[in-house]
Amino acid sequence: MQMLKQIRLKGWKSIKDQTIDLTPLTIVIGANGAGKSNLLSLFKMLNAMFANTPGFRNFVGLNGFSDSLLHYGTKQTPTAEMELTFQTETGDTAYFVRWAAASGGSLIFTEERVTFNRNGGSTPVVVELGAGHSESNLAKAAEDGNQTANVCLHLLRSCRLFHFHDTSDNSVARQPCYIEANRFLQPEAGNLAAMLYLFREKHPAAFRRITGTVRQMVPDFDGFSLEPSNLNEKQILLNWTHKGRQYEFGPHQLSDGSLRFIAMATLLLQPSDKLPLLIALDEPELGLHPSALEVLSEMARVASLNSQLLFATQSSILLDYFEPKNVLVVDCSEAVSEFKRLDTASLEVWRSQYTLGEIWEKNVIGGGPY
Repeated sequence: MQMLKQIRLKGWKSIKDQTIDLTPLTIVIGANGAGKSNLLSLFKMLNAMFANTPGFRNFVGLNGFSDSLLHYGTKQTPTAEMELTFQTETGDTAYFVRWAAASGGSLIFTEERVTFNRNGGSTPVVVELGAGHSESNLAKAAEDGNQTANVCLHLLRSCRLFHFHDTSDNSVARQPCYIEANRFLQPEAGNLAAMLYLFREKHPAAFRRITGTVRQMVPDFDGFSLEPSNLNEKQILLNWTHKGRQYEFGPHQLSDGSLRFIAMATLLLQPSDKLPLLIALDEPELGLHPSALEVLSEMARVASLNSQLLFATQSSILLDYFEPKNVLVVDCSEAVSEFKRLDTASLEVWRSQYTLGEIWEKNVIGGGPY
């Protein structure tokens, strides 16, 4: 399967210089402030860079400008580098950029390129994308007909960060949404009702999987009641039915944990051809009952057969449902994040007596505030 197999970051936030190897399912653990969110913020940046409208400059401005994005600020780290290497059926595609701090707290591209290494060791294809620009030139190269750039753009656009933390009364998931906003689930689940409506109409098996799983974890939930609004047929609301009740409930009558679980079930149990190439989720355990974490882990395993998953978690209970080979530990020393894979063989004696979460709590594997 296609996947992001390696990330190399230099000078990015708390990450001074790291090469991180990924697997189809990776669980990132570490103390508060160790750098988990800094790693996942990379995908937020990619989503901004390769949206349909230019967004890298906006991302830099909205995230504290160059002083907040470069390691220890622009005086100590005037440049940053990123290289993402994707494994595909025909070979490896790598996207490399180098940024430099510029006036007004901005970042400019001083180098940008795509490299394709075909399986079998033939001469690499290198596409140079220029320097001195404030937005990526990758999309323009793809539009101009460069096939290597086009493939790379598709891979990068298919890496998506999801963040279902906001379940307040004004959150986008509780509001009416445009019924045709159904190409893919939005990062904060603002089109959750539209996606579920699409699955009900066009992918009934996936819709039944989602509905049945939600019934397991939300005791009073009977099913979704998804219809276009009578007042505006272009809008739809996440209405649902209560067991034993004759009238509909609205999304404002779902608990925070229930709404988050519905969003995650929709994301992970959607039809396989709708799944992104990579799904990044920060602290998916928030607001969930402990028994829901086992269901969440099983949904993750199923989704990882067709999509790459990258979770950052603080939950030792959730960690119990995964294997050491899935775990990436991040520790922070003197504001520098360091990532390491667990050594399965060295944990055999410990695992004979303790769960993986208990081993983490005992600080055997690092990733703690000690």
